[in-house]
Amino acid sequence: MNRRSLLLATPALAMPAIARAQGGFPDRPIRVIIGYPAGGGTDVVGRPIMTRLSEHLGVPVVVENRAGANGNIAMEHMTRVEPDGYTLFMGDAGNLGITHALYPSLPFDTQRDFVGVAQLTAGPVVLVIGGGVPARDLAEWTALLKSRPEAFNFGSAGVGSGPHLFYESWRRAAGVSMTHVPYRGTGPALVGLLAGDVHMMIGNYGVFRGAHEAGRVKVLAISTPARHPNLPDIPTVREAGTDWGVIGFNGIIAPRRIAPERRQRLEDGFRHVMSQPEMREQMHGFGSLVDFAPGADLDRRMAAERESWTRLVREANIQPE
Repeated sequence: MNRRSLLLATPALAMPAIARAQGGFPDRPIRVIIGYPAGGGTDVVGRPIMTRLSEHLGVPVVVENRAGANGNIAMEHMTRVEPDGYTLFMGDAGNLGITHALYPSLPFDTQRDFVGVAQLTAGPVVLVIGGGVPARDLAEWTALLKSRPEAFNFGSAGVGSGPHLFYESWRRAAGVSMTHVPYRGTGPALVGLLAGDVHMMIGNYGVFRGAHEAGRVKVLAISTPARHPNLPDIPTVREAGTDWGVIGFNGIIAPRRIAPERRQRLEDGFRHVMSQPEMREQMHGFGSLVDFAPGADLDRRMAAERESWTRLVREANIQPE
């Protein structure tokens, strides 16, 4: 069998050939590192996206979880990888906008060492309480917290994580107080919520979807100005009387020295994936929204988020452990 016949007869071999014909990149597997354990918000959103990207590029795109220190361990690792486009990092607002607000002396700098490839989603967050908590809605929950200060616990993915600072922002707006219990990721924190060790969490709906549908947790409100199209029964925080709202995000970054043409190739790949109607529906199912933006826009957003969250960390006197 000649080479042409072999490629036509074997799609798995033909796909990398397509990539090579389009400039030689990529022609081998791509790793996408996530700085949280499997089952967290970024992981839940990221895996289906990477499956679609693999299909589009014709090479495996493998998710690798490197948990610890709110993603800082994974991001420090990224400073040591080859800037060849074969190792990327998928982060959230905590990694890409908050981390330097809490840790000003890190051995890496998101603006100095990395460059945006693509923003993928907007991540409205939901406020969730355990199934055994005696509150039916956010107004009742807020009243309960005010009547019993410090009697309840809040679980997060760690000190300075996105969920932690989202909580701190909401807590200040609502005028309540809780004991913060940091975990090593959103997944472990959810286990604590289901066990009754903590009473409340804030995070992407996809993390809580199974427990919510099973009646094990109560989703009280969503952070967006208007209700989510796939979650019409969940009111906004503002509907409950608190003037508060935040929108998280997920994005892809690469080492700053990546070749511009490879960065562009990856950006175009993510643009294609996120433009598919089925991806929009899948993200809606997780409580997220497709919000693609090119790498240059992600760079600007990371800088702006870093500035705003730095102010909150200082005002709230949040100290890393």
